[in-house]
Amino acid sequence: MTWENHIDFDHCTISHGSSPSSMTPGLTNTYDDELREKAGQHVPPPPPEYMGLEGEYDTFGLVRRLAEALDRESDLTAIDTLTLIQHGSTIQLTGQVGDRTTLERIVDVARRVDGTREVDSHRVAIADKTP
Repeated sequence: MTWENHIDFDHCTISHGSSPSSMTPGLTNTYDDELREKAGQHVPPPPPEYMGLEGEYDTFGLVRRLAEALDRESDLTAIDTLTLIQHGSTIQLTGQVGDRTTLERIVDVARRVDGTREVDSHRVAIADKTP
């Protein structure tokens, strides 16, 4: 199963009122230069949270790019109890993971996706409650 199958498109929402200041890179202050170049070929270029896998406008672009990034993490592919939701430039995680380290890795990957402004993991339960 790929992470794309973990996206809950029915609960994703679009933020309204994107402004030029929304073109900042996100939490880690890094750009995906290749994707930004592809997005720049579109008129107008989509805001980072709506850049698709190929730089096109995609309402679910951020969460799709997160799914692609998680697919590249071989130790995170076996997780089937987590759901990904996009609310504008915020990624919301819901469900359950086996331990806090796994959750922290997923949050770290999400933070590095260009356009992510916030990662909400408050709705994730940790199966192993040992510290």
